Amino acid sequence: MNLTLETTTTQANRTTPRAPGHAPRRRLAWALSALAAILLIGGLAAVKMMQIKAAIAYGKSFPEPSEAVIQAVAERRAITPTATAIGELQAKHVVDLRIERAGVLRSVAFRSGDEVAAGAVLVEVDVAEEQADLDAARVEAARAEREARRQTSLEADGIAAQRELDDVQAKAAAARARVAALETAIRRKTIHAPFAGRVGITDLKPGQYVSEGDLVTRLVGADDEMYVDFALPQAAALDFDADMPVRVAIGTETREGRVIAREPAIDTASRSLSFRAVIQRSGRDFPAGSIVTVTAPIGVPREEIVIPRTALVRSPYGDTVYRMEDVDGQTRARAVIVQAGDIVGADDVVIHAGLEPGVRIAADGVFKLRDGTLVTAVTGGAQPGAPAAHADR
Repeated sequence: MNLTLETTTTQANRTTPRAPGHAPRRRLAWALSALAAILLIGGLAAVKMMQIKAAIAYGKSFPEPSEAVIQAVAERRAITPTATAIGELQAKHVVDLRIERAGVLRSVAFRSGDEVAAGAVLVEVDVAEEQADLDAARVEAARAEREARRQTSLEADGIAAQRELDDVQAKAAAARARVAALETAIRRKTIHAPFAGRVGITDLKPGQYVSEGDLVTRLVGADDEMYVDFALPQAAALDFDADMPVRVAIGTETREGRVIAREPAIDTASRSLSFRAVIQRSGRDFPAGSIVTVTAPIGVPREEIVIPRTALVRSPYGDTVYRMEDVDGQTRARAVIVQAGDIVGADDVVIHAGLEPGVRIAADGVFKLRDGTLVTAVTGGAQPGAPAAHADR
């Protein structure tokens, strides 16, 4: 018992008490560590800031980028109002050739798409039966003619009566008529080209049986001119001077036409008036039935500001034009909201408000511009002032 107690007392006496200054030293160490971290982070931030400033300064050492654009000048021009209509090309001569008498085809003298001369034989229907009847009719007509001449001689000598002479003359006339009818029937079994032109597509073949009314082919005349049929709304038709030429746009081509006819009354269903113009064939050969765009002048000319169509930027916020301004010896593009109007010809557009004549604008390359963009302006060929001076309505 005494030994155990002494051992416990000895171990208790060996425990060393903590020094009074231990906790402040630990706090000092943490503070020094935090300070070192702050100094390290601050140093890194300072280095990064210096790098950013150096990059900014390096970037500023380069000149401001400039966009190259073609410039034009807004100009005032006398514009004639126009109306636009959809027209259709018509051949001056076109016909559907059809079988007039049924029978078996003896020959087909053309191929699909051929050019044929006026009077050329196209198809022949077999006429063997009609030819035999014609030969017999001619024999009968010759006999009747001889009998008529004999009776005429007898009547002159007072031997034959006038009634007998009338009978034989009537028979001779009937025989001649039958011959003429058979000759006509034979001719109608041969189809000729009524005028020079180009034939269409056909599937007829020799030996084929054809009925009366079957289509042989369509023949379109090879004329130097074509018709253009179009209609204008009532309001535009009343102001349209038919003596003025119209512009006919066919694909990318534009040709001038002259009005040669018009309907005498307004169509009550469409409230429009139909016209027919004629244009010259040239360049591409557009087929009859092609759709064209007809521009007809209406009203009196008026002064308008005109710019190239390429200068106009359309957006939901409004139509925009970039005006060229000289600032501190440099040219910059300034966005201007304008009120655009009618199209003039194929290349220009009318501006009703927002732009004055004589102002320099960016005519091409505007898709690259923003308000204030530095530009290099080049005077190009996209200038307003093309020969066409009509406003489409």
